[in-house]
Amino acid sequence: MRVTNQMISNNSLRNLQTSTKRLDSLTQQLTTGQKIQRASEDPVVAVRALKLRNTVGQLQQFKEKNIKDANSWMELTENSITSISNYLEYMNGYCTQGSTDSFNNDDRSAIAETIRSYKDMIFSEGNATYAGRYIFSGYKTDTSLIFSATEAPKYSYEITEELDKSDIDVRTITVNPVDPADLDGYLDGSLDYTTDQYPEQQTIYRLRLGYEDLATGTTPTITYLDDAGNEQTITVNSTLDSTRQEVYYKDLGDDEVRYIPETGEIVFGKNVYSDIQNTEKITIDYTKDEFKQNDLRPEHYFNCVQTNKETGETVNFEITEDDQKIEYEVNFNQNIRVNTLGRDLITHDMGRAIDELASKVEEVADAESRLAELEGMLTNPKYMHNPAAVEQINYMIADAENEVKMKNQEMQELFNAHISVFQSFQTDVTSLQSDSGARNAKLDMIASRVADQYTNFTDLMSANEEVEYEDKAIEYSANAIVYNAALQVTGGVLQKSLLDFL
Repeated sequence: MRVTNQMISNNSLRNLQTSTKRLDSLTQQLTTGQKIQRASEDPVVAVRALKLRNTVGQLQQFKEKNIKDANSWMELTENSITSISNYLEYMNGYCTQGSTDSFNNDDRSAIAETIRSYKDMIFSEGNATYAGRYIFSGYKTDTSLIFSATEAPKYSYEITEELDKSDIDVRTITVNPVDPADLDGYLDGSLDYTTDQYPEQQTIYRLRLGYEDLATGTTPTITYLDDAGNEQTITVNSTLDSTRQEVYYKDLGDDEVRYIPETGEIVFGKNVYSDIQNTEKITIDYTKDEFKQNDLRPEHYFNCVQTNKETGETVNFEITEDDQKIEYEVNFNQNIRVNTLGRDLITHDMGRAIDELASKVEEVADAESRLAELEGMLTNPKYMHNPAAVEQINYMIADAENEVKMKNQEMQELFNAHISVFQSFQTDVTSLQSDSGARNAKLDMIASRVADQYTNFTDLMSANEEVEYEDKAIEYSANAIVYNAALQVTGGVLQKSLLDFL
């Protein structure tokens, strides 16, 4: 084949262009640090880069946001559960102390106040929030578990409370308290004092509702299933109005049912108790239109209808078996639950148990105060020179001493019985604490795994996209030498033309 000068020139220029392109590519790789600038340069690298970047982006989301958010939520939950467990442990200590009646009268008021403060502290934990969301309210993260002072007056509820035979409580109560204020009535004959009426104990059967002080003028509606499975209705016969709780228990008829507003108790006579003691389902419907701070919100615990008293708007709430899991995606195909339901952690039974202990301590303190007042009347000039008054006071002191003994015994028995009650509460809370701790430990392992994955995939992405500067620098130097040589050779080829030979 004949080779012409033109062919030599064209080949030299084409090869020079190839060297120039290679040198330009290396220059861009060294200045940008990237293997390719356009997908067309290496489709395999480009496709792999898209996949690796997507994976690294997801891992970064898990590592820096999802896991951190989940961890913060769970740590706050665990701190609240731990606090509640500690308060229950303190209550158990008071129960042990109270079962031996190691309290003295000067301490009783302070003890009752301290016990109630534990309830407030336990319930206040129910309104813990994370990033503006209530952590114990299930899916209702915008609704508090416990009423605040501003929310409490806004709503009324029609509540349906489901109970069973295990909720029926049998108690011994001291009635006919001795009251120094009645002394003048006994002396002037306007009141009759009979020693065998003061004081005495009687057995009562009761159910405790979730709330006390129901809507004025209303009484609970009670239905239950009898042995044949038929629905029966119990009528509340009386709602007494008294400032002394003991009055509600006195002279209760065998077929009578009383509602006690101050305590939310429904007290049954013997025959009514006999009818319901084996039932598996007791349904109580009632209306409550006044709530106070630290009351549990009914929509988290009961089927109920809420009415906004300001707007008249109503909302129907139903409690289902759904445990309302709130989950975070913390790794590929891995979710973790972050929430604990408040209704499993803080219960009405817990609050009622604390209130009852505090009330019983106050009852004993009140009885001892009345006894001390009677003893002081013996030295009161108004009575000390009146033989009839002294005799009446001595009768009342003897009965008051008996009342104090009875109520002390009741208090010790109640505290002793509540040792197991609070141990049961603490067991339930500890179970939730263990579950939360196990999920937290699992999250820590996932976080470690995600961190390793993030490091590995970041390295893979870097290896796929970024150049090795040392290798590319050597390659650039070699290609620069080739390029300069090509320039020199091409310059020599192209500098002569046909005119040079004419």
